[in-house]
Amino acid sequence: GFTATKADALSYLRGVPPGSLGGLFAAQVVEHLEPAYLTRLLEAAFDALRPGAPIVLETINPARWFAFFVSYIRDITHVWPLHPETLRPLVQATGFSNVDVQFRAPVSDDDRLARVELPSDFFSPAVAPVVDALNDHANKLNRRLFSSMDYVVIARR
Repeated sequence: GFTATKADALSYLRGVPPGSLGGLFAAQVVEHLEPAYLTRLLEAAFDALRPGAPIVLETINPARWFAFFVSYIRDITHVWPLHPETLRPLVQATGFSNVDVQFRAPVSDDDRLARVELPSDFFSPAVAPVVDALNDHANKLNRRLFSSMDYVVIARR
């Protein structure tokens, strides 16, 4: 029941009447755009959306090593990795409000660093601080390197 139009995104948005769109969703698109084009696209989207309408932009999370090396660099059509703290202010600077970043597609436990688990009957005062330090480092690395593969910026016109 939807109407589809094959067109350049910027040309399409510039061609619709201002305030005529009820929302915009782009999944795995913005990382394929040159920065200047992305800026113009966000401006055109702001003009094309009616007040209160949502814009939803999903992309690979290059802030996480695993996502960058497993997903981003495999696709030669990717132009510019967009850190969440880069895309959020771009969207805000265009005039969108209620800008929220949500992380999606968590890395599976099989691909994360495992914590050291000692048997319940094991006790050694000398080993406990080492195990705690190893687990703290595994937790830190998992948060920084192996968290979410994608993120989405959701905002309102």
